[in-house]
Amino acid sequence: MAELPLDIVFDILSRVPVKSLLRFRCVSEPWCNIIDQPHFASLQITRSSEEPTSLIVSEPTLRKSTLGLHPVKEKEGTFETSENPLVEFDLSMYHATGSCNGLFYFAEYYSEGLIIVSNPLKREVQRLPPAPAKNIDTRLNFFKTYGMGFDNSTKTFKLVCVFFQERTFGPPRYRLGTLVHTLGTGSWREISQVPPYPICSKPVFAHGALHWIVHPYVRYHDTTEGMIVSFDLRKEKFSLPSHPNFHSKDCEFFQLVDLNGNLGMADLSCKSKIEIWVMKDFERKQWVREYRIEICAAEGRFDNRHIEVIGLWKHGDILMRSLLRPSQGYFIYNQKTGLRSTNSSNDLRHRSTISSHRGSLIPLP
Repeated sequence: MAELPLDIVFDILSRVPVKSLLRFRCVSEPWCNIIDQPHFASLQITRSSEEPTSLIVSEPTLRKSTLGLHPVKEKEGTFETSENPLVEFDLSMYHATGSCNGLFYFAEYYSEGLIIVSNPLKREVQRLPPAPAKNIDTRLNFFKTYGMGFDNSTKTFKLVCVFFQERTFGPPRYRLGTLVHTLGTGSWREISQVPPYPICSKPVFAHGALHWIVHPYVRYHDTTEGMIVSFDLRKEKFSLPSHPNFHSKDCEFFQLVDLNGNLGMADLSCKSKIEIWVMKDFERKQWVREYRIEICAAEGRFDNRHIEVIGLWKHGDILMRSLLRPSQGYFIYNQKTGLRSTNSSNDLRHRSTISSHRGSLIPLP
């Protein structure tokens, strides 16, 4: 490739997985210059056929006050983590909140508004300024939720914080607020846009927007047909996109899933099956059922209310795990071979967060 024009080399390298590119930086100075270009990092995300790699987050314990990102691999039917984390923080009060385009973000427990952002493959870590406490009812910090997405129009990452300013029990009465932080700036800003309903669960970033499930508290007391709340990163506006016509309207039985950049919605309302729908056309709000996972007697230990659909694994398989009984390990669904269970190492069972992750060269600003 030494004799090829640099534009051809650029095109070829943009289709190579991140882990290989990090090694290729050492090949030559021209290659290193290409790989380090911000435009190259953005293009590589859209072009690379890299398969997702699941990363586990080790939670702090009494014996260990660090929090790290560990790759997960399957070896002879058992899931296990690497001994050495890709990146580790000396932080005992943070938990993984989500990921976007290769970056992970962590929020502080009991929510003082502190956020840590990391690119684990590049071993970069950045602490963001705390979200301002103005107008936030600290008694409702438990309901504060964060999301991070990429605004393609400005090529910037944005953190979104949705919080309660006021809430009463019984018939739902609430007042919400929204803060936005653009990575690379030094402050948060409050915007007038607020979601139409309280939201819960980890958001999924797809199609230029963040997506949450409507909080079950609202569904119990309201007649709204909406189950998803979306936030457009470019317009900075909330909306209620359509969703498949499910038999159940109980939000507790539904999960949003990142399926390699596409928005997926898992229906766990039926004991004998799990269905996963994918939004194929975001503009037309077109949903297609891509997976129908039959649960036979052999997998009767499933309790759908306590199953987490993690996302894609190797070869387009769906990776899931039991939250109620960690000893049951993980479940992998292949459209040709069906559902199978795997064992998990002891250390993996007691780590609370696992995420399907695609590497990124995007540097922290």
